[in-house]
Amino acid sequence: MKSTIILASNNEKSFSKEIVNKLIDILTQNKVQYEVIDLYKDNFNPVMTAKQEQLYSKGETDDELVKKYQKHLKESDEIILVFPLWFNNVPAILKGFFDKVFLKEFAFTEENNKPKGLLNNIKSGLVISTSESNSEYLIEGLNNPIETVVVKGTLGICGIENVEYINMNVENKDKYDLIEKYFGE
Repeated sequence: MKSTIILASNNEKSFSKEIVNKLIDILTQNKVQYEVIDLYKDNFNPVMTAKQEQLYSKGETDDELVKKYQKHLKESDEIILVFPLWFNNVPAILKGFFDKVFLKEFAFTEENNKPKGLLNNIKSGLVISTSESNSEYLIEGLNNPIETVVVKGTLGICGIENVEYINMNVENKDKYDLIEKYFGE
């Protein structure tokens, strides 16, 4: 089994980075191979150039970092996203990752004007957001935007099923039981 962790936080002392370190500990203890994609450390550019937009419609890219990320994803059985919520959504760098990496003919194809996922080698996923917002507010008050847009509207369209979403907030900041439960500990 191989896991790919995607981190979208530029603060080395952030709660998101702390969570990634905890995930690495758990994966190491469980003897699971993993790769960390640290978007900020990699200086990933989330902005699509005019040339990249033309290539996008063909399912192609000229970005070597995107090709590297695609290779990691094709070799993975599990995807884990860790990011802070910004305006109840993903940071721009993560949105750009989705736009530039999850290309047509790589992550999905179309059949009868509907997307059909191609990343079904990834058997499970975990999406972890960090926030100051109460999880109940996000789920009930805002109709669970991450579940709708990221879990179903992005990962699901790409064929990644069995994805669990956890919001780690001020209420559960020091409790990793939600993450450990995901890994069966």
